[in-house]
Amino acid sequence: MPFWVLIFLLVGSLSLGTLPLTGWVVQLLSGKKLSQLGTGNISVSAAFYLGGKQAGIVAVILEIARGIVPVIAANILFPNAPVWQIVSLILLVAGRYFIAKGGGVTNATWGILVYSPIIAISSGITGLLIWRFSYLLLPISKSASRLWASRLGCLSAVFWVWFWHQHPQYPPLSPWELIAVLVLAFELVMINLSQKDDVGLYMKQQVFNLKDKLDIQQCGEKATRLSELKRAGFKVPLGWVLPAINHLEDINIPFKKPIQLTNYPLIVRSSALGEDSNISSAAGQYQTIGPIYSPAELQPAIIQCRQSYWTPEAISYRQNQHLPDAGIAVLIQPYLASEVAGVMFTRNPLDGGSQIIIEALQGGAELVVGGQFTPVHLEIEINTPIEQLKLPTILPKTVILELVKLAQDIETFYQGIPQDIEWSWDGVKVWILQTRPITNLHPIWTRTIAAEVIPGVIPPLTWSINRPLTCGIWGELFTLVLGKKVSHLDFKQTATLFGSHAYFNATLLGEIFTLMGLPKQGLEFLVRGQKMGKPPLRKLFPSLPGLWRLIQRERHLDQDFQQDLEQLFLPTLQQLESHQSLESLTLTQLLEQAETIQTTLKSATYYNIIAPIGLAIRRTLFKVSDAWIPTHTAPEVASMQALQTLADQIRETFTKTEPITHQSFEQKLTENQQFYQKFETWLQTYGYLSEVGTDISVPNWLEQPEIFKEMLFKIVRNTNYRMENLSVSNLNRWEQWRQAQCYERTLTKSKIAEVYGKLLAHLRWTILAIESQAITQRLLENSGDIFYLEWDEVKAWIEQNTEPDFIPKVHQRRKIFEEDSGRTVPPVVYGNILPKPRLQTIQNAAILQGIPASIGTVEGIVKICRSLTNIIDQTEDKILVVPYTDAGWSPILLTAKAIISEVGGQLSHGAIIAREYGIPAVMNIQGATTYLKDGQRVRVDGYQGTVEILEGRE
Repeated sequence: MPFWVLIFLLVGSLSLGTLPLTGWVVQLLSGKKLSQLGTGNISVSAAFYLGGKQAGIVAVILEIARGIVPVIAANILFPNAPVWQIVSLILLVAGRYFIAKGGGVTNATWGILVYSPIIAISSGITGLLIWRFSYLLLPISKSASRLWASRLGCLSAVFWVWFWHQHPQYPPLSPWELIAVLVLAFELVMINLSQKDDVGLYMKQQVFNLKDKLDIQQCGEKATRLSELKRAGFKVPLGWVLPAINHLEDINIPFKKPIQLTNYPLIVRSSALGEDSNISSAAGQYQTIGPIYSPAELQPAIIQCRQSYWTPEAISYRQNQHLPDAGIAVLIQPYLASEVAGVMFTRNPLDGGSQIIIEALQGGAELVVGGQFTPVHLEIEINTPIEQLKLPTILPKTVILELVKLAQDIETFYQGIPQDIEWSWDGVKVWILQTRPITNLHPIWTRTIAAEVIPGVIPPLTWSINRPLTCGIWGELFTLVLGKKVSHLDFKQTATLFGSHAYFNATLLGEIFTLMGLPKQGLEFLVRGQKMGKPPLRKLFPSLPGLWRLIQRERHLDQDFQQDLEQLFLPTLQQLESHQSLESLTLTQLLEQAETIQTTLKSATYYNIIAPIGLAIRRTLFKVSDAWIPTHTAPEVASMQALQTLADQIRETFTKTEPITHQSFEQKLTENQQFYQKFETWLQTYGYLSEVGTDISVPNWLEQPEIFKEMLFKIVRNTNYRMENLSVSNLNRWEQWRQAQCYERTLTKSKIAEVYGKLLAHLRWTILAIESQAITQRLLENSGDIFYLEWDEVKAWIEQNTEPDFIPKVHQRRKIFEEDSGRTVPPVVYGNILPKPRLQTIQNAAILQGIPASIGTVEGIVKICRSLTNIIDQTEDKILVVPYTDAGWSPILLTAKAIISEVGGQLSHGAIIAREYGIPAVMNIQGATTYLKDGQRVRVDGYQGTVEILEGRE
């Protein structure tokens, strides 16, 4: 074939690509110029989205033809050189991109189909599978998965060209043909990466409905939560959502389907990404516009709402809260004419107490959060009969009852996370306008699991040793599974004490559950003790490699423990048991021994945590009942069985008519010294056990021989104390195999418990020996005092060889501990303070009573701030007294030592900001800006809601 034919083919392919066929079609059929709309791409997708269905179909047909023509021509002209078919497509796509401003994917797809149907189909299926599985199994959006499927599908064509040419039916693959396919694939990928996304732009123009299941990354927390509530049956007004934009230049993007204004006005509200989230409320940061009565007002209102995302105040707020600039969605709803509206907390926002707080005003809810009017304030103790309350006149009793029920139902719906709810009553129905987590009641702490692992009241020394051990091991396990995903988490916060009782961090564990792909009921399980659902495969898939690493650890646990038992645990225990009397060791030697035990305990704690979890999972997987599990090796069971055996032997020495009394029992022991020796042996064997195995402050059995001697007497006297063997032996082969999957692990778990218990016992005895020397030195007064110190304090005393003043510290901590011992703590604590009964309103001329808004007690100097003019440099570290606390006061409030406001409630902007930044605040001190004076010294108690005047002026 002449050379000029090849030149004609190549130039013709390039020229054909430069023709703006799609642009001509859209302009002809719809009158629109694609180059001036949307992303400016002259693409098939843009033709559909911007030109309409008819224009899109015609454009697709033309682009298919454009892709087929050069390939057919090359095949006719050069039938033995298929490389020119690919080269013609490369030039066509180049002309399409550089001149006609299109992507060329449609042309290339159909051109490849003509070039080789099997390669085109293989690449298409590859792209489809990548799109489907990436969306189902990876935490990415549909649009992102679609883009990556398109790119990887193109690149897969190179593999399929090579693969199918290995088949005898196909001719050998030319290196030039493979290079041409590689160039075409990379050309398409680079074009895909460089062009703006028409589909993404179209999604920004979409209008979603609150009846739909919304994507939180597209629609923001506010709209998504309202959608969840509406679909769950709560009374939420109609609503439409414009997806989030994250560039200021996108604020004018119109929405595709116009919202029809009928016989009611509308309101435009923000639903920014990060607003109303678990960690940030963004209260008052973005604008709400309404009522809107005409279509002409709607688009400007949307633009105004979007623009508020880029105000200096909003940007500063996000920076202070460490929030990314992720974008703002817009929520459009009917503007409700309220008779009464307000806000309510499902928990007391000050301490997470069990009071539902309702604040209401006649008119719209924005009056309450605006902070310029003092609302009716009602605190309702959960489960308290409403008849006992003094009810406000602006709300009927039935409405208050409905609000209380809504508060409880919505909190339950969100897995027990306390909610801040905006509501409206139109005279007939109560409507939910907004719900968000109460940001300052964070994290949530739970006694679930903790009450079993570390029960009872815990003294400081026990906690200072147990906490780093337990939190450290959990951190290692979670890091093993999740790797860098948890690098930002502080595992030291896994557990804490409230009222000397242990609590686990349900918020932290819930976040870890989410990262692992476990269902959201995981938090509900921790907070409310409910069952956890099955994890969805899509969310669990990314964690499978880490879970496999954990499974491998669990599978080898028996062998690993046996190795550590022989090389670490037994040598350490033998060394401890062979030591000379602890009383003869110096303080430095005792400290070294205690440190050695704690180092060994770290390994034992790992096994003590993972073994029960592994056994529980095995029992669930293999459906192994309690009766199949051997219990005789568990230390607490084995000890009682041994004591029962000794009791049986003693009982046999009594005749049938001989009464068993304390006197006769003691006489038998005296006559048979072997019984005494066996009891002593039993006590030495199991004496490391205690009432609370994890609490080294609790005396162990070896220290209380008389108690167990009395128990031995009771077993001798009463055969009803006999422990029965409940194990099952008549199992079939299938049941025996299932039992075998748990049998060894049960024995290992028992041995681990024994090692763990013995190490803790030796640690206790070592610490008691340290205490004895401290008492001799008059640093402590009584036995047990050392457990009111922390380990670092004991360690510093010995290492630095000082004489610390321990006694006042011990007295103070003992008093707190004794008070906590008589306290009934709640199963869940919200935030970082244990709820306590409120004091009665203080009647004192020097004490002003208001509404408590943000916890904290501080003393300071008053600064009266009636306006924002010229006072910013005068407010640093002062107690600010303001007439109200609208969102605009935020820059001033952040500099304050405390906030006093003449009006407002717990849900005003100032109160919310104060809680988020930990600034004590009291609202509704009427006449405060007049009664209080600049320079006065006052004490602000944000918990009691009081302001105490200490001095006149400075």
